[in-house]
Amino acid sequence: MIITIPSKVLYYNSEQYKKWVNGERGDCPDGYCKGLPGSYGFGEYLVGCYYKNNGYSWIHHDFDVFGGNRPGKYPVAEDILIRYLGKEKYESARTLYRAFKNIEQPDLLIFKSDLSEVRFAEAKRQDTRDKLRESQIRGLVLISVLLGCKVEVFDIVETGKDYDTKDIVWEF
Repeated sequence: MIITIPSKVLYYNSEQYKKWVNGERGDCPDGYCKGLPGSYGFGEYLVGCYYKNNGYSWIHHDFDVFGGNRPGKYPVAEDILIRYLGKEKYESARTLYRAFKNIEQPDLLIFKSDLSEVRFAEAKRQDTRDKLRESQIRGLVLISVLLGCKVEVFDIVETGKDYDTKDIVWEF
């Protein structure tokens, strides 16, 4: 079985970056992301904005797909996932952390307000040399295969820099 995870490039300009670092985050709807220090959360914010402009809402960090946190820790995300996946599938997914200790969930939970679609994304900033880890790929693959949700990786690149991205291919 071969799983392909799409990889996209999002470009930002220096003004967007400066605003984020200076704490000008009034348009960021995610409390966790908005509260991160310095440039942390900038890539996730850009991916969130990309999806917001396409009719989605998003949550950074405050969700648990694999069962690494106690039930009820993230009630908003838990409600979204139960309503989209169904209680049985959601509870089954929450056992994956014990079965696959070396998995990570992605940065963002992305969803349509009517819950007609739920997807996940990972952001990788190239200015910080952030690289996709195998445990992150495993998490994305499990979400794609077992939950049937779309997953993507976004490379975050400063405007004017040459960057070529490749889809991620995982074989079983």
